[in-house]
Amino acid sequence: MVHRNSRGFFGDIVVFPGGRVDAVDVAAGGDGDEETSHRNAALREFAEETGILITEEGTVRAPAVRDRAYYDWLRDQGMVPGVDRLTLVSRWVTPEFAPRRFDTRFYVVACQDAPDVELDRDELIWHEWVAPDAALQRHVEGEWPMVQPTVSHLQWLCRWATIEEAVRSAEGADGRTLIVPRRVDDGSLLPIHMPVEQA
Repeated sequence: MVHRNSRGFFGDIVVFPGGRVDAVDVAAGGDGDEETSHRNAALREFAEETGILITEEGTVRAPAVRDRAYYDWLRDQGMVPGVDRLTLVSRWVTPEFAPRRFDTRFYVVACQDAPDVELDRDELIWHEWVAPDAALQRHVEGEWPMVQPTVSHLQWLCRWATIEEAVRSAEGADGRTLIVPRRVDDGSLLPIHMPVEQA
């Protein structure tokens, strides 16, 4: 988990590393496939924010570069982004009543033998490797402010004893089924249903 600084629309909250799809992510996909563009963006943002680079070959130290230079560095090193290592968990679209709308994908990946985290200090204040139940407890106690998608994914992760179980449970998600929270009469959101273990 990482804590964003106070700037921007999602300032001063605890989140998973991530960000937006940029033109360089689309171009890197080659064929313009939307899912590949999102996966490229997820890996690039993770590398930029944490210093951890997930490639098809393994998990290594990310270069201290951004945007186009990130893809140039990968090419020069003969490395391929680990898009196939990511497993899609869910796709969320911000409700119509929200002041700004987002179309966001959440992925899970095993990250063995990761180098130490080197935070992007322009965007983030601190990080912590933490079990999902401990993160939720800090949120409940008011220590870690979070938005609903983060809470829902942590609750989902609590179902599984290992990352391998979580990955298996999400296999088959295709992103076409959208999670669009809606308000009910009392102002709360309708329950969110996350992926269940596949038969």
